[in-house]
Amino acid sequence: MSQLSDDIARLLPTMFRSVVRLMAVEMDKSGTELRLPQFGVLDFLLTNSEAVQTDLANHFAKDKSVMLRQLDEMEQAGWIERQMDPNDRRRKNLVVTKAGLEVYKKAARLRAKVFAGVLEDVSERDVTACLKVLNAMNDRANAGDAK
Repeated sequence: MSQLSDDIARLLPTMFRSVVRLMAVEMDKSGTELRLPQFGVLDFLLTNSEAVQTDLANHFAKDKSVMLRQLDEMEQAGWIERQMDPNDRRRKNLVVTKAGLEVYKKAARLRAKVFAGVLEDVSERDVTACLKVLNAMNDRANAGDAK
């Protein structure tokens, strides 16, 4: 299993960069103003209600000030808004706006196109097995977060 682990360790980052590059190229060609990191933020916010800046910084392993600048840009673009938490006035929940949802949907269609292309010759059975492995790796990697 050691050689297989080494092969996966080498291939995953390379594959990830390649797919990210394809996504960025497609987003640039489409003329959307949304950048790939912003798409990631919208994706996170749409699947994690009541998220705050710290949640994003932790999830993306970014400094809080870096996240603040990115969120400020996205708020100025009208894609997100900060809403006061009804249970804690010091807390500002980040919410995707209608405009943010629209630009997200456009980028999600591009993501689907990119993944359809890179998975074109891969069987559904192999994709299912890959998802099982990736989920297991993700669960194991995040197991320490719950402690």
